Amino acid sequence: MRHVISSALRAVLRPPHRLHTTYERLLGTEVEVQVVARTAALAEAAEQAALAEIERLTLIFNRFDPESELCRWQARPGATHVALSLELQHVLRLADHWRDLSGGAFHPGADALGQLWQQAAATGQRPNEAALARQVSALRAAPWTLHADGSATLHASGPLGLNALAKGYIVDRAVLAATRGAGVRSVLINAGGDLRVTGPARVNVLIADPFTARDDAPPAARVQVRGGALATSGQAHRGVRIGAAHYSHVLDPRSGQPVQDVPGVTVTAPECVTADALATVLSVLDVRAGLQLLAGLPECEALIITADGQRHASPGWRGAAVAAGPGRGARPLLTAR
Repeated sequence: MRHVISSALRAVLRPPHRLHTTYERLLGTEVEVQVVARTAALAEAAEQAALAEIERLTLIFNRFDPESELCRWQARPGATHVALSLELQHVLRLADHWRDLSGGAFHPGADALGQLWQQAAATGQRPNEAALARQVSALRAAPWTLHADGSATLHASGPLGLNALAKGYIVDRAVLAATRGAGVRSVLINAGGDLRVTGPARVNVLIADPFTARDDAPPAARVQVRGGALATSGQAHRGVRIGAAHYSHVLDPRSGQPVQDVPGVTVTAPECVTADALATVLSVLDVRAGLQLLAGLPECEALIITADGQRHASPGWRGAAVAAGPGRGARPLLTAR
């Protein structure tokens, strides 16, 4: 979903014993795991617990693996009362929550719209308006029904995407797994710009400029995260090109159209799954509606950058603007102190 923070992200957590490893192919992106613990053995055990949890949950949520629980369930549209794992039930409930709270700005069925735009890019012409309208109309119905016995009935016949929640959910669960052991002081997991940090570490994040895909461009802003999470959404690194026009990969499920007014959003929240969802929602809603929704969510803050270059920050945003200067290339973008 989101890679507006450079893939060259690095972080530093101070001793007593620090373990820092980068994995290239977890969750479809680069994943950093950092642990500070009383001993090296405790740090290594915490990292292994985090990796085991990531692997376990990936087997549930990987939309590219036909054997994942999510794919197997989606291959059975119309099947009633299919038993689901507690983890998949949880994320589906979260998807229902954000779909309702956002008035449809968040919708797991937006992947079906994405297919139409990908096909359009292949032909060099914008999607057929009638086809878009039919898909938008289909999204007005609930994509599934969750039952009290832990089962679900799938109504949607088109593709469903949970990435706007699942990656953040997995990061949260991995951090929790790593911190269960005694002697673990701080844990940071960063999955392609969606990150969660616990303990005393203060992590400074430089936010990439949403108007350019260059990794060496000067950052747009800086924000400090401590004992919480951060997620970003932007269109510079992803999207489709049709003719001379570039269209964002973030689509408004209410209209079927790519988002144009908000090229960049950064959200801080207590949990990564919440920051993940809000980063998508605030990209789709207009700025006023987005900030109004955010005001009712405790400990959630955001910086919204609009297409005209203006920055709209929530009242509690603790970020700072960064003056334009030389690009940073592959230099570290995360530090802790």
